Amino acid sequence: MRECSEVLHNIVLQIDVTDSWRWFLDPLHGYSVRDSYHFLTNSGEQVDRSFVDDVWHQNIPEKVSLFVWRLLRNRLPTKDNLMRRNIIHANDLACVNGCGVAETTTHLFIDCESASSLWTLVWNWLGITVVAPCQLRDHCIQVSFMAGMSHGTHSFFKVIWFACVWVIWKERNNRIFKNMMVTPLVLVEKVKLLSFLWLKAN
Repeated sequence: MRECSEVLHNIVLQIDVTDSWRWFLDPLHGYSVRDSYHFLTNSGEQVDRSFVDDVWHQNIPEKVSLFVWRLLRNRLPTKDNLMRRNIIHANDLACVNGCGVAETTTHLFIDCESASSLWTLVWNWLGITVVAPCQLRDHCIQVSFMAGMSHGTHSFFKVIWFACVWVIWKERNNRIFKNMMVTPLVLVEKVKLLSFLWLKAN
């Protein structure tokens, strides 16, 4: 309500002027579905679609595959993306985990202490040592195509990676909308359970 009041504060209504809709993306031709779709799906960065389209996996629920498809395109409603769409204010960008850093996709899923602790516990569980890349796409590729492992093992690691990012996202939303939080030790158990259930289902 406060933001709405601030936006309307300097607006002066004129009796002799007719109200009209204006489409800022194309003031000349007006609104179009095509322009709207382009605006919502184009962040201005080039994406290697050969990889980000490869998220459909027989062991993973479709809703999770769709989530990862959006994640690798930076299309999730993280706080930085919501700010870019003028949905939240720049003052509300802080990560929900209380670290004081702006919530971006990379921070939330890799850099944040909560996420990095979870990844460390997962690596310990799997008995592997990983030097994590700085970018989420590279992180996914590294885990999904672990060097020296068989093709079947690649599939197994991919399921675990999907489970990790899904658990991180669900935990983030629980902290925001339900004011609930759990420790990384609980999160890694959720990752184990999800991975087991997804693999067992197929």
